[in-house]
Amino acid sequence: MSHIAVLGTGLIGGSIALGVRARRADIELVGYDPDSATRARAAELVDRVTEDPIAAVRGAALVVLAVPVDRIPAACAVLAAHVDPTAVVTDVGSAKVEVVAAGEAAFGERFVGGHPMAGSERHGIEAADGSLFDDAWWILTPTETTHPDAYGRVAALAGDLGARAVAVDPPTHDALVARLSHVPQLTASALVDVAAGAGDRDALLELAAGGFRDVTRIAASDPALWVAILRSNSSAVLDALGRVGGALEDAAAMIRGDRWDELAAWLDRARRARLELFAKPVLGAEPVALALPVPDRPGVLAEVTTAAGRLGANIEDLRIIHSTEGGRGRLELVIAGKGAAAELAAALTGLGYRVEVAEDPGLETSG
Repeated sequence: MSHIAVLGTGLIGGSIALGVRARRADIELVGYDPDSATRARAAELVDRVTEDPIAAVRGAALVVLAVPVDRIPAACAVLAAHVDPTAVVTDVGSAKVEVVAAGEAAFGERFVGGHPMAGSERHGIEAADGSLFDDAWWILTPTETTHPDAYGRVAALAGDLGARAVAVDPPTHDALVARLSHVPQLTASALVDVAAGAGDRDALLELAAGGFRDVTRIAASDPALWVAILRSNSSAVLDALGRVGGALEDAAAMIRGDRWDELAAWLDRARRARLELFAKPVLGAEPVALALPVPDRPGVLAEVTTAAGRLGANIEDLRIIHSTEGGRGRLELVIAGKGAAAELAAALTGLGYRVEVAEDPGLETSG
């Protein structure tokens, strides 16, 4: 793949360009974007950028369609006669059934549907990050039509960018992301809308705790982007919304009927399912979760991990949740062993952090 064309240089397309440039200096990168300001920024990331999509794909061995998902079918139709007959075409859209059908109609066995499971509530090329895909799943949606070599080339790109490629058929993909991504986006927006509609809106939002901020973070995402996504996957989204609505109705019925034991069992099932979803396989000692609010400034992660290193505390898992309001975020760690976790918590408290400890992060031990 000596020549890659990236059509659309926003968050995902720009991050692909940055990632390829950092890892593969031998590849010629050509970008396309209809926005002049974005093209000016993209010119710093690629070898050449153009406002003509046909010129961008000319001679490319791999074409990445990173335009809004609802525009991908039209882009496939426009480019069908201009992409090199041996080139492979992929996309990064978060809905796949319609996109794959359009891609295969235009490019046949050389089209491979793709969806990197990485992103941010921030958008645009200014948010592009070459490490965005590190250790992320990159879903590929091959069909019986897909040529193995085409699949291999796109899987290799995902691997070069630090991601893990996994194959899922298009309908299953759309049903899964409706539940894992699309409905959570709508739910976060609904929660913010309800909170903002309260009587004393300013006072309520001033009092918003970390939990509210965590579950509503994605409500700050780009509305135009999400309308395109939801339009492209409307059937699966409506099905998932119906299921969530049914579950909330069940919870409301338990509360109305004073069925507190049933409600506790329902909450516990959800708690256990959540822990199992993100469990690591097996640890050598009992896992303890530490969570701490952190200032959003350089050096915080190094300070925390250095403290862990001095104590010999084994960090089994780590996640940073950035606050879109600026100023503060949340760092979550899983430490192997109660003793090591207690020592690290004390050390971090001594450094001025407020540490929350939870002894059941949902990870199994070998003991």
